[in-house]
Amino acid sequence: MSQSYRYVGACAWGGPILLVASIIFWALLGRNMPPYSAALDAQTFADRFRADSFQIRIGMIGELVFTVFYLTWGVAISKVMEAVERGNNVLSTLQIWGAGFTTVIFALACTTWLTGTFRAETMSPEISQMLYDLGWIQFDMAFTLTTLQLVALGVCFLSDRRSEPLFPRWVSWYSIWVGFLFFSLALMPFFKSGPFSRSGIINYWVEFPAFFLFMAAVSAYLFKAIGRLEREAAKA
Repeated sequence: MSQSYRYVGACAWGGPILLVASIIFWALLGRNMPPYSAALDAQTFADRFRADSFQIRIGMIGELVFTVFYLTWGVAISKVMEAVERGNNVLSTLQIWGAGFTTVIFALACTTWLTGTFRAETMSPEISQMLYDLGWIQFDMAFTLTTLQLVALGVCFLSDRRSEPLFPRWVSWYSIWVGFLFFSLALMPFFKSGPFSRSGIINYWVEFPAFFLFMAAVSAYLFKAIGRLEREAAKA
C-alpha cells in the first residue's frame, strides 16, 4: 500500500483542534468576542484590560500552544492539492506558505497581547493601549498572507477535472470569496468605531464567522478527500 498519505490525516486534525481552541482561548478567555473598542480612551481601556488581564493571559498562553496546528492543517491541505496538480505544485506551495506565514502572524499578535498582560497593573494606560492596538494591527493588516492561502486553495480545487471533484465547487468559490473579503481589513486603521473598526460589524462580525466557517467546511471535506485518496492509492 502506498505511504503517500501516511500522517496526513493526523495533520488534518489541526484545523478542527485549532478552531475549537481558538473559540475557547482566543475568543472567550482572551476577551476577543468582541475585542475592546478602539474608541475607548486610554484610561478606560487600561482599567478594563487590567481587570481582565489574568484571564487574557491564560487565553493567550493557551492559544499560543495550539497555534501550530494551523500549520499542520495547511500541510494536510497541500498534500491533497498535490493530487489535483499532478506535478505542477505551484498552488499547493503558495497555500502552504500562506498557512505558514498566517501561523507566524497569529503567534506574534498573541505574544503582543500576552506582553500587555505581563505588567498590566504597573504599565501606563497609553502603553497598555498601544500594545493592544499593535496586536490587532499585526493580526488584521497581514491579511494578504491568508488571502494567498485561500485563493490558491480555491483555484486549485476548481481545476480538479475528476468526474466527482475532491472538493465541491462551492467550497472552492467560498474560499476565494473569504480571501477577497479580507481586503476590507485595509480600512481598519482609519476607523476607531463603525463597521470597519476592529470590533465593527464588517471587520469583525462578518469576517471572523466567515473565516471560521471556511475552516469548518474545508476540514470536513479534507477528511473525505484524504480517505478517498488513500483508497485510490491502495488500489494502484
